[in-house]
Amino acid sequence: MKRARARDERGSTTVEFVVLVPLMVLLLMVVVQFGIYFHTRAVATTAAHQAADNARILDGTAEAGSAAATQFLDQNAGALRDQDVSVERSDTDVTVTVTGEVLSLIPFASFPLDVTVSAPVERIVE
Repeated sequence: MKRARARDERGSTTVEFVVLVPLMVLLLMVVVQFGIYFHTRAVATTAAHQAADNARILDGTAEAGSAAATQFLDQNAGALRDQDVSVERSDTDVTVTVTGEVLSLIPFASFPLDVTVSAPVERIVE
């Protein structure tokens, strides 16, 4: 009786393995993807802060801020594709927006990134 039952379950381990391994690999890819996304978001936020700091100083310009952010992203954001830096400077404040697409490990998935930072402009008030 035990032999008959053992024969009925032959191959069940292989079926479980074939079903579970792709799910585990997909789960691992999702975890790594979220790590890449949040790291890239932190890098883009730092780039936006650097752009704001360069554009908000007394003699700063939007071009100086954009150049600082672009240089920082080129050095540190390898996972950010189609990156774009937009710096708007008025008399009272600076707004920096960094956009792009995060590298995707998951097929057919898209992870857009949009970070905006605002800061007041330094000025002399008499």
